[in-house]
Amino acid sequence: RAERNCHHSHHRPGEGPRTSTAGKHLSERAGSSSWVGKGIEGPGPTGSLRAWRMSSGEHKGEGPGAWNADEEEEMKRLANEALRSINAAKTGSSQMHKSPSTEILEKYNRQPLHVRSRAEQWELLRSEIKLAGKLGEGDGGVIYHAHWRGLDVVAKMLKTEADEPRTAITSEIARADLINEISVLSRLRHPNLVMFLGACTIGEPLVILNEFMSGGNLEDFLHKRRKDKGGRPFVPPPKMVLRWSGELARALCFLHNCTPTIIHRDLKPANLLLNEDGHMKVGDFELSKVKDMQKVNGTYRMTGKTGSMRYMAPEVFQDDPLYDEKVDIYSTGLIMWYIAVGERPFDRVPADVVADKAAHSGLRPDLEPIKSTLGAEFASITEWCWHADAGRRPSAAELVDLLEAWGKGVKDRKDAKNC
Repeated sequence: RAERNCHHSHHRPGEGPRTSTAGKHLSERAGSSSWVGKGIEGPGPTGSLRAWRMSSGEHKGEGPGAWNADEEEEMKRLANEALRSINAAKTGSSQMHKSPSTEILEKYNRQPLHVRSRAEQWELLRSEIKLAGKLGEGDGGVIYHAHWRGLDVVAKMLKTEADEPRTAITSEIARADLINEISVLSRLRHPNLVMFLGACTIGEPLVILNEFMSGGNLEDFLHKRRKDKGGRPFVPPPKMVLRWSGELARALCFLHNCTPTIIHRDLKPANLLLNEDGHMKVGDFELSKVKDMQKVNGTYRMTGKTGSMRYMAPEVFQDDPLYDEKVDIYSTGLIMWYIAVGERPFDRVPADVVADKAAHSGLRPDLEPIKSTLGAEFASITEWCWHADAGRRPSAAELVDLLEAWGKGVKDRKDAKNC
């Protein structure tokens, strides 16, 4: 199964997290671009490839990306082989050479993005998307509030030369990031991940459509609450801390247990979005890493400093090429502290200085404010998450269990107090 049971890791509450073993991991092949569009299996036995196989005979029309008869037969054949290869990849050996199953999946992922989008049924018509107003922009794209088929949505649009003159390298990086986000999100479904609705990959500019999260992002939410309190931090009640921490942990439990594993690599409050009911979902998968299917001593070769420095794990800052999904757990620990205290870690210190001192001097936020409001147990969980040794950090599944046990204890104490 792509998603293992994220609620039963047989971890006893109160114990420190177990050291991870090499057998739990998949390997990462070297190469900065080799991970874009890897075959990811989400919920269900065959992921999006089943839809690809079922729909492969339904796209014979005219226009860009239309398939001729020979291409259609080849796609059908490749789809069936790819479906069989997923199970073979999961049960096969971990030898270093590529298996036929791996080669089939790689061949599928070398198909042009517009071909995969039509096969997987998420290519959208630009004429259906009505832009309503700009929400923000980043280095490579502009984010709009939009309307699509009666829904409020978010449209992330790649900047063009007309929007902002840029070098060819900068443009290509921005495009690669957005294509990577499409490749990852299009194959994932989970209550705590921002829902991908489709994309426009034929023609320019490249557009990705996601659900609209009316509550904004966590950073803006807490900043507004702080402003409403005259500059004093807004400290959420334990119930809210548990909800948000647990929802983030469950999202990571899903991502880290996909086949292959997905590492977000840029977790921060600005990438955690809230819906109208105050529930949290993880968004912004531009920098996410899909780990390859071959195991190399339980480690994965990565590339470069990726992500936001204030929440960056020491091994990423130190350019360690063999980090793993525990970098997300480190970021989660800092986010849990942020939620509990109501302000950014070391808010008045530049982010690059924070990252450097965290990596080389063991700098971590003060746990006393958490102990005084939420208790020593929650403080300990937070501390385990940001342990300098990645192997000592809990897995996402263990973190889910630890938080649920802490939440039950909080509820029991509250019930006893009310008796």
